[in-house]
Amino acid sequence: MNSEWNLFRYFETEPTARKYLTACYDGMGFEHAERLAFHQSSRFLFLWKQARQYYTTAAKADLSIQPLLLFYGCSHLLKGMLLTRDPSYPQNSRVLQHGVTTRKLKRNTYLLLEDEVRPQKEGFFALLAQLFHLSPMQDRYSVHDLFSSMPVVSDAYSTLSEQPKHWLQLDWHECEPPSKQASNQSSNRQQWLHVAFPEITDGSLAYSPQTFIQYINRVSPGDLQLELRWQDGNSKQLLLPRSSFLQLDRHPLFRSHKHRLFFWNSSPDSLPLPDWASHYLLLYLLSMLCRYETEWWGELVLSHGLAERFLIEFFLEHHQSAYPTFIMKQIRQNNSSSWQGSAFDNDDE
Repeated sequence: MNSEWNLFRYFETEPTARKYLTACYDGMGFEHAERLAFHQSSRFLFLWKQARQYYTTAAKADLSIQPLLLFYGCSHLLKGMLLTRDPSYPQNSRVLQHGVTTRKLKRNTYLLLEDEVRPQKEGFFALLAQLFHLSPMQDRYSVHDLFSSMPVVSDAYSTLSEQPKHWLQLDWHECEPPSKQASNQSSNRQQWLHVAFPEITDGSLAYSPQTFIQYINRVSPGDLQLELRWQDGNSKQLLLPRSSFLQLDRHPLFRSHKHRLFFWNSSPDSLPLPDWASHYLLLYLLSMLCRYETEWWGELVLSHGLAERFLIEFFLEHHQSAYPTFIMKQIRQNNSSSWQGSAFDNDDE
C-alpha cells in the first residue's frame, strides 16, 4: 500500500476530521466554519476510511473485480478532497451520479483501444471539472486520450498501440541560485534546480527558444505563481527554486512522479488530460467492462490471449501507487495553512 495512507488515517477520527475541516473552511473565509465542519466531519472520515478499505481489498483482489474496487476507491478519495474545499457537498442528488457514460453493449469485435467515455453535463465529473478548471471539457474522450495523458503509462501504451508518445522525461539537477541577490531573497536559502529540455525536431520543442518560452507561459493557469528563469534567455534550459518544482504538476505541460519530471511535447492544440480526470475516466470504463462485458472481460482475465491485459494491469498497478500521492499533493497545495503544526507539516517530495 502507498505510504500516503498512513497520513490519511489522520482524517479517520471525528476530532481530527472536524479540526482539519474547520481550519480549511476558516482559511477560505466561510462563516461558521466550526459548525460546517461539525456537519461534514462524519461523512469526511468515513470517505477516507472506506477509500482505504477499497484500495486494501483491491490490492489482494483478482483482476476480474479489481477495477470496480479501485473506481469506487478513487471516487471516495476525490469526494474526501472535495469536502476540504466545498462544505456544501453534496448540494443535490445529481452530483452523486458518476457524470460519465459509455456504451454498455459493445460490438462482437470489441477493441478496448477504440472505445471512448463521454462526460455528462451534470454529475460528479462535471463538478470536479469545474473545481479543477477543466475547460473546455470535450464531449468525449477516447481510450487513446486517457492512456497517453499519463506519462508513466504512456510508454507501455505507445509500445502496444504503436502510437507516438508525447511525454518526455527531462533531466534536472540541483544548482547554485541564479544570483547572490536571488539567494538572499529566497526563504531559508532554498535550493534551485536546473532543468534541461532535449533538442527535438517535432512538437513544441521544435520552436525557437523565445517561442517555446511564450508557449509555456501562455498555457500556464492564471492563478499559478511559478518563479521560472530561463538560462541566458536564449536557450531551453530552465532555472527554478525547489518550491516551484513542487507546483509544476499544476501546469498542464509538466508532470512529476517519484522525482522524475516529464514534459508534454505535442502541438499547441493538444493538451493532456489532468491526472485526476484520466484515472477517473479510465477506471470508470474498466469497471463497466467488469460489470457488463463479462464475456470479453473473462477472456481478458482468464485466457491471456489479449494484449490489452498487460496495459490494464500496468495501469491498475500505477494507479494504486500514484493516485493517493496525487490526492495528498492536492490537499497540501490547496490547504497548506491547515497543515501547520500537525503531523503533516513536512514535505518529503
